[in-house]
Amino acid sequence: MSNSIKAITFDLDDTFWDVKPVLINAEMKTRKFIEDRVGKLEWGSWEDFKIIREKLIFEDASYEFDVGKLRKKLLLMKIEERITDPQAALNLSEEAFKLFFIERNKVDFFPSVLDELEKLSQKYVLGCLTNGNANIKMIGIEEFFKFNISSKDVKANKPSENHFHEAQKLLDVNRDEILHIGDHPVNDMQGAIDYGFKALWFNPNKEVWNLEGLEKPPEFFSWIGVTEKIDCL
Repeated sequence: MSNSIKAITFDLDDTFWDVKPVLINAEMKTRKFIEDRVGKLEWGSWEDFKIIREKLIFEDASYEFDVGKLRKKLLLMKIEERITDPQAALNLSEEAFKLFFIERNKVDFFPSVLDELEKLSQKYVLGCLTNGNANIKMIGIEEFFKFNISSKDVKANKPSENHFHEAQKLLDVNRDEILHIGDHPVNDMQGAIDYGFKALWFNPNKEVWNLEGLEKPPEFFSWIGVTEKIDCL
């Protein structure tokens, strides 16, 4: 075990699993669920979504960091195009979100993730820091972690220091005794390093490090053998 590392925090989406197919599947099943009840709808483009999201954030800043609340609002707005009764629309949107959330937490782990988490949990205290709303209990990995901090919990998205500050408080160790592992150069690597954590970059696509002014942290491309790599940091 590394003498200088006492705890490890992890990002979730795109670090333990590829989140894009998970969200696409959840979105498609949710749309079908709604359309089976109200008829065909025009869901709009990604650009349309961004415009609506920015408008909602302008009206209520919590939509920026509470992705569940944002999702529920977007579903309700779409349902209200066909259902005029407020309570009926709200009830359907709640049912639709429950379905989305179940599907959103059906993930396929990258090879060796579970094996490495099992080994790491026996050597270090582990925690999760996520900008999303993945539920580690539903996914089945809660046993490995002391906590799962979401943006909703700390009212900010990484790379804000809020996640890292809360993690350090819960872990009760020095900043430089905590290692953060994640896939995002800014949200994970820059956020962790700026706060004083050590950082390890999961870079499965072997992307080029392009953050000026920040030295590239150690990286790994596959989860196989990660525990031994961390022990040597």
